[in-house]
Amino acid sequence: MRALGVVDDADLEPLRRAAGENRESFTAAFLQAVSASPMLGKVLPFVLYETLGPTLPEGLSGAAALWGLAQKAAMSYPDAVRRAGYADGNALFDAILSSRSGITFTVHEYEDDFALITHADHKIALDMPVMLDEIRALADATPQFTTPDFPIVLSAGERRAYTANDIFRDPAWRKRDADGALRVSLEDAEALGLVHGGRARITTAAGSAEASVEISEAMLPGHASLPNGFGLDFTDDEGQAHVPGVAPNALTSSDWRDAYAGTPWHKHVPARIEAVPTRIEAVSTA
Repeated sequence: MRALGVVDDADLEPLRRAAGENRESFTAAFLQAVSASPMLGKVLPFVLYETLGPTLPEGLSGAAALWGLAQKAAMSYPDAVRRAGYADGNALFDAILSSRSGITFTVHEYEDDFALITHADHKIALDMPVMLDEIRALADATPQFTTPDFPIVLSAGERRAYTANDIFRDPAWRKRDADGALRVSLEDAEALGLVHGGRARITTAAGSAEASVEISEAMLPGHASLPNGFGLDFTDDEGQAHVPGVAPNALTSSDWRDAYAGTPWHKHVPARIEAVPTRIEAVSTA
């Protein structure tokens, strides 16, 4: 922000002086500055950090942004803030700074509840046409999205005991499931010729990968899963490279996603699973 010169330092100087005097002076100067320069209102956390931040206790300069939130709470819910024991936004902010844990910043009466709903009629709007249209369309929705080419539903990113998102760490920390096995049902293993501890190739519209196989009674026919957090390159102390498991993103596609959020359907990826033949190397004794 400083390097870009988004805010003129001359606009900040009066706020710095006021912050050095007392909280009341800063409040008055701040309201005047924001009214005179709307640009400041667009970058309030930066302005507060640069002006109020240096006056706060050591290590708490970043908390300056909370001053703005405290003022907003006091202006939006003055009675509730006073019931919580704070005369104004400055008192609330000081309480936040001095507390080593959380604080109660408002105390609302039950009768206030519907006033907190900001719609003009103070009612919760459930009649959302787009959502209702989608609900009505469920009756005619396709019951399944698998195909003969991709007959298995793959959950690409299952949480397991030793998964931790995509965190770079020594894979040796995993006490079990070190390779991030593909879990399949007993029925699918028999139909596909998979063996426990063997290898399988998983293919989706996005790509293909190999994984070790774990046959699990917890899995239902037609459903398989891979854990999250695998598929990262790791080089050990001897310089040996390791890539344990499969990166789920290699098997998911941004084309197969939620229509509104745009999030890929990691938990419902149509896939094909095939057994990888055991490689037997012939050794010559000649």
